[in-house]
Amino acid sequence: MQLKNTFLILFIVCFGTAVSAQKYISTKNAEVSKTLGQSSFTSSKTFFENIEEAPDFTILAKIFKNDPIRQKLEGQEMVTIFALADESFLNLPKKTRDSILGNTRLVSSIVKYLAVPGRLDSNALKTAVEKNGGKAYLTTVEGQKLGIKVEAGQLVLVDEKNNTARIIAEDFYHKNGFFHIVDGIIFPPSE
Repeated sequence: MQLKNTFLILFIVCFGTAVSAQKYISTKNAEVSKTLGQSSFTSSKTFFENIEEAPDFTILAKIFKNDPIRQKLEGQEMVTIFALADESFLNLPKKTRDSILGNTRLVSSIVKYLAVPGRLDSNALKTAVEKNGGKAYLTTVEGQKLGIKVEAGQLVLVDEKNNTARIIAEDFYHKNGFFHIVDGIIFPPSE
């Protein structure tokens, strides 16, 4: 009789725990939104869907209409993208800007160089820099090394020729990761 009661109590405790835990299980992911200027970016949209109507990303949105680039990045399970704001291009001399934008192979390689597998928020990036003595290297979706460091408290991307791009706004969500906004153009190795 004692054994029967023990099993009954054990069954009730296990069943009760399982039932009460069900109220915390949700099949819906909470949507996260963040606003920058006039634009609202949300975790329920792809990176392209987030930037295509944003006034600060007209150039990058035109670049991303190129399906091979977009499909490559949207096909990643998780990806962190360093998004080139229009000012990245507009700060360049007109001749240089036209030369870059007129070369689709170069533009494609720059965009892929600014994409890193995984979901890296600004805290993860700063921690990586601290753990590596002031400069960390991220591996891009193309397998190249992208440098990152902190200058005056701000995260900065660095290419192999020491060109830099400051991260001017961080931690925006898209459907499969994060994106951070940069104000300069850096180039992949061999470009």
